[in-house]
Amino acid sequence: MKPWIRKLLLALAVLVLLLGAVLAWLVSTFDPNAYKGLAIDWMKTHRARTLAIDGPIKLSVFPRLAVQLSAVKLSEKGRADEFAALDEASLSVAVLPLLRQQLVVDHVSARGLRLVYRRDAQGKTNIDDLIAGDTPPGAPASTASQPAGSSAPLRFDVSSVQLDDLRLSLRDERDQLSGEVTLNSLHTGRLADQVESPVKLQAEFAMKAPAVKGKLSGETKLTLLLAQQGVKLRDMQLGWQGDAFGVQAMDVKIQGALGYDGQRGTLDAQDLDLGLGATLGSLKLAGSRVQIKHFAFDPAARNLALNALQVKLAGTQGGQPLSATLDWPELNVKGEALTGSALSGKLSLEGPTAVDASFKSAAPGGSFDMVKVPGFEATFKGSMKGTGAGNAGQRELAGTVRADLQLQPAKSAFALDALAAQLKIQEPSLQPLVLDMRGKADASAQAAHWSLAGQINANPFRSDGNVTLAGTPITVKASANFEALDLNRLLPPSSTAAATPAPAAGDKPAADTPVDLSPLRALQGEFSLHIGSFAYQTYRVSDAALEASLQGGMLRVSKLYGKTWGGVLDATAFADARASRIAVKATANGVNVNTLLKDVAKKDILEGTGRVVADVETAGRSVNEMKARLKGTAALQLRDGAIKGVNLAKSLRQAKAALSMKQDSSQKATQTEKTDFSELTASFVITDGIARNADLDAKSPFLRLNGSGALDVGRGRIDYTARATVANTTKGQDGADLAALKGVTVPVLLTGPFDAIDWRIQWSQIAAQVIKSEVAGKAEEKLKESLRGKLGLPAPASGAASGPQPSTKDQLKDKLKGLFK
Repeated sequence: MKPWIRKLLLALAVLVLLLGAVLAWLVSTFDPNAYKGLAIDWMKTHRARTLAIDGPIKLSVFPRLAVQLSAVKLSEKGRADEFAALDEASLSVAVLPLLRQQLVVDHVSARGLRLVYRRDAQGKTNIDDLIAGDTPPGAPASTASQPAGSSAPLRFDVSSVQLDDLRLSLRDERDQLSGEVTLNSLHTGRLADQVESPVKLQAEFAMKAPAVKGKLSGETKLTLLLAQQGVKLRDMQLGWQGDAFGVQAMDVKIQGALGYDGQRGTLDAQDLDLGLGATLGSLKLAGSRVQIKHFAFDPAARNLALNALQVKLAGTQGGQPLSATLDWPELNVKGEALTGSALSGKLSLEGPTAVDASFKSAAPGGSFDMVKVPGFEATFKGSMKGTGAGNAGQRELAGTVRADLQLQPAKSAFALDALAAQLKIQEPSLQPLVLDMRGKADASAQAAHWSLAGQINANPFRSDGNVTLAGTPITVKASANFEALDLNRLLPPSSTAAATPAPAAGDKPAADTPVDLSPLRALQGEFSLHIGSFAYQTYRVSDAALEASLQGGMLRVSKLYGKTWGGVLDATAFADARASRIAVKATANGVNVNTLLKDVAKKDILEGTGRVVADVETAGRSVNEMKARLKGTAALQLRDGAIKGVNLAKSLRQAKAALSMKQDSSQKATQTEKTDFSELTASFVITDGIARNADLDAKSPFLRLNGSGALDVGRGRIDYTARATVANTTKGQDGADLAALKGVTVPVLLTGPFDAIDWRIQWSQIAAQVIKSEVAGKAEEKLKESLRGKLGLPAPASGAASGPQPSTKDQLKDKLKGLFK
């Protein structure tokens, strides 16, 4: 070895020893805790945040540059509210790659991290100040960073990551996100570009918007594709348990391989196996599976491949066994070339409501932009056991649906062209119902449209509309026109059963029912409905018309018209989901008020034909609350009717016996008795659920009836005083009894629940008045007899006269005329 080489090596050795000594001295003498105050002051001065580092800072330099922190807290900008807190974290970086301007992270770990993220509707976040760079005042923005090419690109390489107990509190007003995400644990191997690494994780979600609550856990092998902004997952064993997007009790397990390229938007799946259990309303799935041998989607190359898609659903619907299958062996699309096989499937539902359906198609054609599946045909038959009186028979259903399917994978859209559907419903107690419908429909992620026309038992109908799905809330514009629509023949038999009898009378109101108008917030739009003849339960309407608009949770019904209850109804209505408020203005002319009350209020207390006017509103979160807060006005103008529950004319004929006892007569309302009237008018002022009336005026050939009092709608009770006056008496049977009451006003007190009104005739209050009237009548007769004697007038004949006899009054006039001759 040459001397200069030996000297050079010796010099290098001395230099290495010197550098080692210097590093050792730095490590032993450098105290990073001395710089806590600088970090705290810098954060306060430059970011207006409060930083607290209560734990020690540990630093090592060689062979790795490592730092460890504990008990760290950071406030929100300009506020004392906590933005982030950390129990413990450590980071180590390889030293030698730093000399080559490369960052190689050896290890990352954190425990007990709590982070709060906020973003307002304008996109401003609570971390904007932390991620913003510091640009010297007056310097152009380009000087804040190094020029391109001045350093080697960053090489992402982390040998392992270990994160435990990380909690993120999220509220994003712009994207409508809120809730909490907890990462219980995340352990990985080496994370680097194109390097496969094992990953295990356990996470919990408690999101309010969207509604997602549950646990995600499992393991997989992860490969990062940094240049493509994508990932590959292999040997997936992932599971989700919880609720998401309105689906409850989800139990999902995913196996297989999945790849995603963010730059090209491609997706590739191999041997994907999805096990599914879930509950959606009355539908419960258990042991269901979706399997795909291979799926590939490349929008740039216009390629789509699907091999061996099999769907097997199992579970129950309303407690009845349910099963469904779908089999699509192959579909291959390359640009304008498309090959594939037909699809087929079955659906079965057992139990009281049974359905057996199958579907199939012809081989697909078309291109990547438009995959056509012609000749799609579904046939089904089913049965439904009748329930309730008159529906003991079994309802049978059978039908066929045919259409040409058109799929647009790049636009996530599909269409049904040449749609034709036939449905036949048979039930022993009803005539067969036949539906024949044709038209078309299409849908995408942004919008949906439909145009349908057909016949229901030879009665034509048509419906057109569109739905805008891109915005929030969904916007709907729909119109429908039916010549005749009988819902009693479309709904299950139980839906058309007679109305439930009213609960037993009592002071306590019936069990409350919630009123939820929040679904009005989910939609907006315009709606139009016209029906020539409409039937639903006991309602029968002809020439029905409805025009309505929905905006911001407020439903405005500008037109509600129909011929019903023997007359015409013309109304407008308003409903506000924000205040849970409802208002109705209605006029019904020429209606049978008995039928109206039976349909609307389930009450049989009044008969007659005429005009009913109402202008009412209420608000509340339940039926009882809305009854208690009802306010507005109402009025009646009826003719040729009756007040049901008591026969006042009959009761007044018993006046002689009742007056002799000088006590009130009480009886419960009964549907077999009624008080007839030829005319009746009344108006009501409604406040806090109580309708007050003071101008009742009812007339009949024998009676005049007026009164005043209150009807408590909320409690279903009445407290009313009617005043009956005998206007005319009849000769013959009981005529004398009514004659004793002629011109006398008899109070009648109505009290109790609507379904069991107590009618009390207050004889005790009019006994003295009747006796006084009788005494005055007898005195008048004595005076007449005295005058007849002094004037020489003959006494009235006791028997039947052969001809008309002049009255005492006429005879008296004749005598008086003679005095002045």
